[in-house]
Amino acid sequence: MSASKESGPVEAAAPPTARLWTGVGVFAFGWILALTLVPFVTNSDLSTSVKATLTTLLVVVCPKIFLVGTIAILGKPGFAYLKGVVMNFFRKVGPPAEVGAWRYRIGLVMFFLPFLFTLILTYFGHVLPGGREATPYYLKGGDAMQIVSLFVLGGDFWDKLRSLFVRQAKAVFPEKAPA
Repeated sequence: MSASKESGPVEAAAPPTARLWTGVGVFAFGWILALTLVPFVTNSDLSTSVKATLTTLLVVVCPKIFLVGTIAILGKPGFAYLKGVVMNFFRKVGPPAEVGAWRYRIGLVMFFLPFLFTLILTYFGHVLPGGREATPYYLKGGDAMQIVSLFVLGGDFWDKLRSLFVRQAKAVFPEKAPA
């Protein structure tokens, strides 16, 4: 998509409906094919290294091949249109840039609670319902909660997390209003 200085981004024109649906179908078929063949490979009698290689090829290479087919069907303008539609959807669904105080507090609790719970599981996992056998389920629940918390906390929190990995980043605290 190109952008002019006066009018902003220019929308890509939609390709003919049949080509659009065929392209989307080819792309989806690539992922469906890859994800349905993986269980067959992992449950086969092949050696572990062959299973790992085939699974990697199926999950990484197969969708890419079908993506190339999708681009060939749609053409560059059609693919740009489809990409724009998908990106607009995720922009609407994604986290807002700024959130309110209560939402931020709830998000922080959701973010840090799994850390605390993991510490508790380490020492007292045997007394929790389900005992040690349930530990993987507790950990998966904590991971899910932590991922959801990133969306509850909003886009500004993503920037704060990113700044942890930038050596030159500095914390800037807002000025307190005089009472």
